Amino acid sequence: MTALGEAALGQLVIRTADYYTLLRLEGSAPNGRSGRHLRGFAAVRHGNALTDIVAVLESFTVNRLLNLRPGIAYNKVMKWTDRIKMWKKYGGVDLAAYPRFQAVLGFVEVRNALEHGLGRLTERQLDQHRDEVIRQLAAAGVRLDGDRVLIMPEDVERCRDVGGEFVKFLDLNAPRT
Repeated sequence: MTALGEAALGQLVIRTADYYTLLRLEGSAPNGRSGRHLRGFAAVRHGNALTDIVAVLESFTVNRLLNLRPGIAYNKVMKWTDRIKMWKKYGGVDLAAYPRFQAVLGFVEVRNALEHGLGRLTERQLDQHRDEVIRQLAAAGVRLDGDRVLIMPEDVERCRDVGGEFVKFLDLNAPRT
């Protein structure tokens, strides 16, 4: 493993530990009050943890490639479709060869729903890419209630596990710098 890979795995461990610590504090929520878009502190913590885990995966995927090929412009790796192409072209790694890559993309879609749709699938997810998004969510094991993503503690754990395996897969299959 490279230093970047080890650091990413360490971030996953730290973020998961923080998540469990915060979950234990759930009983200290102020009178069960929450914002109008929040379903409660536990649900928010699940979503925040999953979002953080996906951020670690995205950061690692981009930084590992840019470390390998510093000449690549950052705007060429901003989207997952671009990252897949650039990794194949410049890093010699087919990200889709990771057996659970569709689950990784499913967790990315969950994060997108949380960040851009306040926990609901966005119009883009429902219109332009509906079938693909539904398949990816199923691969991630995340359930829907209509267009709302339901994130449970086991989803956070699965995201962490899939993410950790993905970091190892990519780091070990990519050329050393």
